[in-house]
Amino acid sequence: MDSSTATPEERTTVSRGDTKVVVLGSHGGQQITQLTGSHLRCGTSMLIDVGGEVTVVDCGCGSVHRLAEAGYDAHQVRTVLVTHCHADHVAELGSLVSFAWSSGRNGADPDRRLDVYGPTGTGDYEAGLKRSLARSIADQEGPLAQTPPFDAFATWHEFTPPPTTRTLVERPDLVVQAIRVRHGSMPSVGYRVRTPDVDVAISGDRGVGGDSFDAFAAGADVLVHEVIDRPLVTGVLEAEGAAPSFVRHLVDDHTDAPDVGRTATAAGVDTLVLYHLIPGNPAITDDRWVDLVRPTYDGAIVVARDLMVI
Repeated sequence: MDSSTATPEERTTVSRGDTKVVVLGSHGGQQITQLTGSHLRCGTSMLIDVGGEVTVVDCGCGSVHRLAEAGYDAHQVRTVLVTHCHADHVAELGSLVSFAWSSGRNGADPDRRLDVYGPTGTGDYEAGLKRSLARSIADQEGPLAQTPPFDAFATWHEFTPPPTTRTLVERPDLVVQAIRVRHGSMPSVGYRVRTPDVDVAISGDRGVGGDSFDAFAAGADVLVHEVIDRPLVTGVLEAEGAAPSFVRHLVDDHTDAPDVGRTATAAGVDTLVLYHLIPGNPAITDDRWVDLVRPTYDGAIVVARDLMVI
């Protein structure tokens, strides 16, 4: 079957064994508007479940609710991977961390712990979160007798985006590696997540050129890559009178559909998932996204939707 005409269900080939990969949010960008499709798609986030041990990659707007809709409790999340600290990727990071802590309290899961990994800027987010929730944390640890303490529950791991592959997590059921990607002035990384069943490369937000992501993603089972319809978005923003610097950011620091295809081809992956859609407006059909990528990539293409199991 031609992957360009197959339904998303017919193209689903990634989740298998004890590993399930779920799109929690497929919307990209920092504009929450009807035009950008925010009424239908939540912000960027995905989940990788390995036998009940859950990893979440990015926490865009609405992702915590999507986590529950996907059938998971917040305290099942053991690892969070942040690609960068733009608001559309960390809008609900604080919510996920705080509710993962409080959802497993009162002895339901006394040994629960959470590790948060992210590039430069993650430590600032941690500090700000603790300041903003100081009264709530004090009340929960004090009169409400919540255990373990918040600082014992969540461990934050900030790292400088590495120019070459760096291993962050190495367990029998989960290996996580990171590499720097180019996204303007924002410290940013892509991730490679391996389980005993599935090998997933995740781009985060990146412009074309200036990084080694293509080689980093080589041989993965699936590439999950952001995508922008650059001519469409540029035309709309220029007509609206957007600042030229913002238009340049979208042009230079995100990946247009043909270049996404080139990355997938260079990496030699069999399946490409288009994700962090800019725009996520439903007027742009799945077939349209596939048509934009198809000239530069001949593998299976999946257009991400919220709550899709890929």
